[in-house]
Amino acid sequence: MHQNRKYDLVIWDWNGTLLDDTEVCYRIANEMRMERGMEPMKDVEEYRAFFMFPVIDYYRRMGYTFEKEPFENISRQFVSMYAERFPVCSLQSCAEDTLAAVLETGARQVLLSATGQEKLDEQVKHFGLNRYFDRVIGNSNNLANGKADYAKEFLCESGVDPARALFVGDTDHDHEIASSIGCASALIIAGHQTKEHLTTLGTTLVESLCEIPALL
Repeated sequence: MHQNRKYDLVIWDWNGTLLDDTEVCYRIANEMRMERGMEPMKDVEEYRAFFMFPVIDYYRRMGYTFEKEPFENISRQFVSMYAERFPVCSLQSCAEDTLAAVLETGARQVLLSATGQEKLDEQVKHFGLNRYFDRVIGNSNNLANGKADYAKEFLCESGVDPARALFVGDTDHDHEIASSIGCASALIIAGHQTKEHLTTLGTTLVESLCEIPALL
């Protein structure tokens, strides 16, 4: 037994947290913008400054009005392009070593993502990470909503005290989900939002996933 362990469960976000896909998302977003006659973002930091949840507001922030085409069509195009580019993505530095280290403490781990369930299962299998998770929980659609509900459902089913759970993510939305279900949060600054923004949230920030085991 690890009597000194602070957390019994680690809830992991996928995109931008365990999966290093920020550059890919930035490039796809720029291609979609230019296809519609919009100016490309100048760099990844500008993308990070735009990115937010709900995703529809991220597109609005980038200048989409949805007057000529609905959000659902734009979202589906992104999902299709992302599926094509996914093979070039890698895990964040230290990701698998960190998953293994957390597992060794005896803490349970669950993966929670806004990615559709089928695609998420394929992506996790691609990297051979299934053995680290009690469950891999994806969305029932690809429109990036509902993570908080899934997190609440899992906590109820697992019987883990929310105060004994740590949510590891990369965005303010992950922090909000953690707060709404009574969990602590830790955010990696190498994901989809800027360090400057994440600093305003008043939660734990990490430069690398290598720092996570020490938080347990």
